[in-house]
Amino acid sequence: MENSESHNSLPRLAQKRLVGINPSLYIIDDNDDNLFLYEWIFTRYLPDYALHLFSDGLFVRQSQDSSRPKPDLILLDLKMPHISGFELLNELKQNPGWQHIPVVVFTNSTSPKDEEDCYKAGASAFVQKAFSVNTIKAQLEEICQRWLGKKRLPL
Repeated sequence: MENSESHNSLPRLAQKRLVGINPSLYIIDDNDDNLFLYEWIFTRYLPDYALHLFSDGLFVRQSQDSSRPKPDLILLDLKMPHISGFELLNELKQNPGWQHIPVVVFTNSTSPKDEEDCYKAGASAFVQKAFSVNTIKAQLEEICQRWLGKKRLPL
């Protein structure tokens, strides 16, 4: 279910920024402040990506068997209600239609066990979220360049 709320309000389930040939990414995070920050960063600094924001993993879980277009990259928070990021990562990596999509765990967790478990489950990267806006912006830019950079079109 995509959200059509105004630009100034927080997208609760999903919001599509761009359609078509632009690389797309899903960001799944249950923290409304984080979602708002990601939306602001991508709108202002990374507008070349089709951004879809989700407040939990249930929508993605339900979309796995649909004909809906799949993202080029997934950024996944680890600690979420309903379905944890780790559970969703396991499901995605066991689904033949989704297992090729890189999943970057973007989390506040500092647990070496969480990191190890995520890599064992098939995560492409494990990134601890920074605390400052500028550092989070730099992290997102680096993640997009690393995982989506080759798919970007020349300006």
